[in-house]
Amino acid sequence: MSSQQQRTAIADKTLENQCQVQNHSAKEIQAENRDDVPRHSDKRHKINFPPASSGKQWEDLDSKIVLKIDSLLGKSTLERKLATFGDIVYQTCLDTFGAK
Repeated sequence: MSSQQQRTAIADKTLENQCQVQNHSAKEIQAENRDDVPRHSDKRHKINFPPASSGKQWEDLDSKIVLKIDSLLGKSTLERKLATFGDIVYQTCLDTFGAK
């Protein structure tokens, strides 16, 4: 006859904290307001983009955006680059193609 023994194992991870609320609750997800980062207005104008088949216009836009980002953000911190990238791209597109 074979004897059966019950095995018990204790998982350390489940004993550390059994409360999901404590592990998964968002503390504060609002971004802090910073005065040194330029902000765009809530309502932006729609841009009169050219058709996707206009390859030359899109290449020119790409070059303009790269030049503007390099000149304005050259050796800026990553945080500053990320905070202003969208505004630079939007303004360059608006200046290039105009509003609808």
